[in-house]
Amino acid sequence: MGNYVVKRLTSSQISEIIELAKAGTSLTKIAESLNANKTTIYYHARNYCQKMTKLDMTFLNDTEKGYIIGLFLGDGSLNRGQKMPRYIVRFALDAKRDMDIATRIVQIFEKAHKKVSIFPRENTLIVKVCSKELVEYIQTYIEYKANRSDQKEKKLLTHNDLSLKFQYGILAGVIDSDGHVHKHLGTEIKTVSPSIFNEILNLLNNLGITTRTKRRKATEKSYSKKTCFVIYIPSFQMRTCQNKIPSVKIARFL
Repeated sequence: MGNYVVKRLTSSQISEIIELAKAGTSLTKIAESLNANKTTIYYHARNYCQKMTKLDMTFLNDTEKGYIIGLFLGDGSLNRGQKMPRYIVRFALDAKRDMDIATRIVQIFEKAHKKVSIFPRENTLIVKVCSKELVEYIQTYIEYKANRSDQKEKKLLTHNDLSLKFQYGILAGVIDSDGHVHKHLGTEIKTVSPSIFNEILNLLNNLGITTRTKRRKATEKSYSKKTCFVIYIPSFQMRTCQNKIPSVKIARFL
């Protein structure tokens, strides 16, 4: 069919457009599948497709705002587009264990009037948010770089006016992304980034939380060949401040 584009649609095609739009399929994908003009697709789907909603951060408290930043620091990525502007934020979670974290993310963004999509990808559960406002918000707190091989570099930017609730929110997000909480509440946070390692230590120091640290060199069996930096928060410290850290992983044992 080449570059030929369908101009007139049959009644069955129009019905298909409406059903696909109701199911949440993007207008671009519908247009591609029917080889039709996107404007034509929109004309028939406009009353049925999911409307884009605008993120309103004013509906979130400091703890929730900090949680977004902490979670992104561990499991987040941006797609801003190269030729065409795109504002997509993704959080990659463990598909078997982290559905409760995905639910928490959805609750936060719905509170801010923003729709979220969740879908599996192999062993990963992807939480996707399309929002220019969210991208700009994250970049206020995190310097983000991604090269062609999809390796990501993140750096938590210095802010001297963060409230304690915001900082506890960041810590909760970091724990839910890069942390492991034991039954006795002792908590390990692991990262291969030296800068993130130091930034988390500074955060914990600001909160008056004592830690133990160590470095683990990669072995032949290691997935990553980089040195792993480990921060351990003892159980007695976690019990002291557990009610201030809105971590889903901590809540599993409470």
